[in-house]
Amino acid sequence: MTALLEKDFSPSEFALFSEILWKLGSGKGQYNLRENILADIAILLRADFAASYIWDSTHNLSREGVIWKIDPKAMEDYECIWQFNDPITAQLHKLQKPTFVNEVMPLSDLKKTSYYNEFLRAYGLYHGINIYFVRNGIDIGDLRIWRAKDADMFGEREKRILNLLEPYFTQALPLDLSTQYGLTPREQEVVHLVSKGLSDKEVANLLDISFTTLRTHLNNSMRKIGCNNRTEMTLLIQH
Repeated sequence: MTALLEKDFSPSEFALFSEILWKLGSGKGQYNLRENILADIAILLRADFAASYIWDSTHNLSREGVIWKIDPKAMEDYECIWQFNDPITAQLHKLQKPTFVNEVMPLSDLKKTSYYNEFLRAYGLYHGINIYFVRNGIDIGDLRIWRAKDADMFGEREKRILNLLEPYFTQALPLDLSTQYGLTPREQEVVHLVSKGLSDKEVANLLDISFTTLRTHLNNSMRKIGCNNRTEMTLLIQH
């Protein structure tokens, strides 16, 4: 691994890689983790643009998007229009590993689609690489990294880096409890705090709710998740 890092990173990039690992460790389970780390990842991969979503396998949709250096209008257009006419994302998701966009659809074919001509090209997204993070069979986030047309294509260096980071992301990213289990925002707060080891009294005080209300939220959450007790729930959420 040391030889690989020496080969792929400049001194400043190695420092950035170390900072990314620290953020993934210290930010484990935080719902804004993807947003907080996306710029660092993009810079490490020498990218021009980056996005991150959570793939909803039930509906084949991308949710909870965050972006870096991509026009916010592109994000709006994608979520409202283009994800319903996207010929590459579902194919990239199936592979469950760092994959170049042109590995699932040659650029010559992609250029024939309205998705490329009216969306990707319009916003300068040309060379792409994606990776999807899954824990216990549940999608917890992804990285969709792009370079501009005049930039070099992504190569094996970027795949090696993403492969190195994959297990850290898989352990650090939180489950999307709303999408996967139908938990309400308050139930998600309760589950998150209980899973961190806080007592019922501490959680109730922190959320300024009664003990009875807390127990109601906790019992409803365990029922939806399919757990018999808080220990089982914590193990499922954290691992």
